[in-house]
Amino acid sequence: MPLPPGPYELRLADLRTRWPGGEVIGFGDTDLLLPQGRRVALLGRSRVGASALAAVLLGFLDYQGVATLNDVQLRDLADEDVRGVIGLCAHDAHLFDTTIAENVRVARPDATDEDVARALAEAGVDLPPDTRVDDQSVVVGAGRRRIALARALLADLPILILDEPDTGPEETESGAADAALAELIAATDGRTLLLIMHRTVLPGAAPILRHVDEVLEI
Repeated sequence: MPLPPGPYELRLADLRTRWPGGEVIGFGDTDLLLPQGRRVALLGRSRVGASALAAVLLGFLDYQGVATLNDVQLRDLADEDVRGVIGLCAHDAHLFDTTIAENVRVARPDATDEDVARALAEAGVDLPPDTRVDDQSVVVGAGRRRIALARALLADLPILILDEPDTGPEETESGAADAALAELIAATDGRTLLLIMHRTVLPGAAPILRHVDEVLEI
């Protein structure tokens, strides 16, 4: 089916999926409606389930149940159309062996240097655009994810999935992880956001949850 016009409303209900050869993964009785601009934190009981949900939303896994974009099932849309609306900002995003600027420009090859610089600034990337990325690069962790976010901002994707990395006790106790995550959430202002968290927390118990509109366990 053709991609419906925006603004976009995403709905998930009675959702089930499976990795090839794996067991069925269910997401409980989650009935989630996300109008444009809504921010929801999903507390993942397992990384496998959270990754499967992201794969469904990006068109990489088939599913049973409801996963609609403006009332059209995602499975009925071309995968490239879905990924032109929904983007993933992962902590382990793939970076090419070139400059930061060119890594961001893959989202929109005709973007000007000014467009790329603006996206990098909005995503909080404080390294020069001509910094090269390789296996020994200082672009790791939050920096890698910020570059992925800059790509999404440059592409002007209206719905973003922000996958929180696993954090160690020191980062959690110091609040460093929450501070970095809060900056990323602020950069997505005006867009629909699904924040996938992997910590075991009670709704309302983690400071970062104050930055979202709703908290659900999946």
